[in-house]
Amino acid sequence: MKTQCKLLILLFSLCLLCSCTPQASSGFSQHIYIWQRVWNSDHRQALAQSKADFSVLRVLALQHHQTKVGPVWTQAKVDLALLAADGRAVHLVVRLDGQLKHLPKAVLQQKILTLLQLWQQQGVKVTQLELDYDCASSQLGAYANWINELRQVLPQTLALSITALPDWLGKPGWSELQQQVDQLTLQVHSVISPEQGLFQPNLAKDWTEQLAAEAQKPFYIAVPSYHSALLKQEQSTLVESEQALQSPGERQELWLDALAVQGFSLWLKQQNWPLLQGLAWFRLPLASDKRSWSYSQLQAVSSGKTLTADLKLSLQGEAPQFEVVAENHGFVAASLPPQINLSGGHCKAADAVSGYQLNFSKDKNQLQFVLTEAEAMLQPRQRLVLGWATCQHLTLWAFKG
Repeated sequence: MKTQCKLLILLFSLCLLCSCTPQASSGFSQHIYIWQRVWNSDHRQALAQSKADFSVLRVLALQHHQTKVGPVWTQAKVDLALLAADGRAVHLVVRLDGQLKHLPKAVLQQKILTLLQLWQQQGVKVTQLELDYDCASSQLGAYANWINELRQVLPQTLALSITALPDWLGKPGWSELQQQVDQLTLQVHSVISPEQGLFQPNLAKDWTEQLAAEAQKPFYIAVPSYHSALLKQEQSTLVESEQALQSPGERQELWLDALAVQGFSLWLKQQNWPLLQGLAWFRLPLASDKRSWSYSQLQAVSSGKTLTADLKLSLQGEAPQFEVVAENHGFVAASLPPQINLSGGHCKAADAVSGYQLNFSKDKNQLQFVLTEAEAMLQPRQRLVLGWATCQHLTLWAFKG
């Protein structure tokens, strides 16, 4: 009997200890955005690949954007059965165009409630509503009031978060806005200028440090895993990212430096800020998404693996038509070789392209491609034709890199 009493006292003491002792934080977590407006067969493999690496899915559900004819609603066609089967916690994301003159109230509230009910009925584990609105910094107070009204109609158990912009930091209304939400996500990637590209690690660090000093709520940092392009128009410049733009004009590619993003993520993990929760990666790679990193590259960057280039040169085609092709199977940009030597037989014609110049031997059987551009690079997952030749046979026997 005494032994049983001692055991009961011990169990009671342990229960008290567990209830009074602060619990250890869950640590640095990594989320992933799913930003496609129409889901397809590629999502099944993408979700399966990402399950071990990313704990939460942030899924675009609804968009309200400005067009030439006025505001338009677009509801994403999400495979809810697939999302429910995945089992991970989900943030239902609503994207509101920063060019909207007025934020909708009653209509948006009804659409959000309808989506929440539908997703939950289908078994999706919705734990948070996330608002992605590029609000002008002068309107932060009005945005805070708008969110306060929205919260009155949302389920009390549903957390609400916002995507924040660096320009908001330190501005009037920023503190009031934070008080209306449960969580923040600071976006540190955008097209600042063609020269600066999508991501500047020094700026990202400055913004993150400022947020850490001002944050009143737990926060994540959103980082990119894609590249984009600028399309020059007569009166403006368009940004092409997750959706291809059917617009004429010269395209200027803005490539993302994986080493810079990884360096920032490793730096962030070393910070000891109580409210820092982790990273949110934009966006989940699909096999059909040509502007996103491959999943293997995203996994390598996000997990801190060593990043290297992997340049392969090959001859493709069949006699007598050959192409000299370079492919980068690595995770960072590769330098193109300054010189490529080929040996052929019965060659009739050849030419070099993509910044190379052709040197032909007198008998036209020795071909040398010489790079004329300084620091020519080939990005990951890219294929580039360097030249061609018409020969009975052709061998790539040496290149200098």
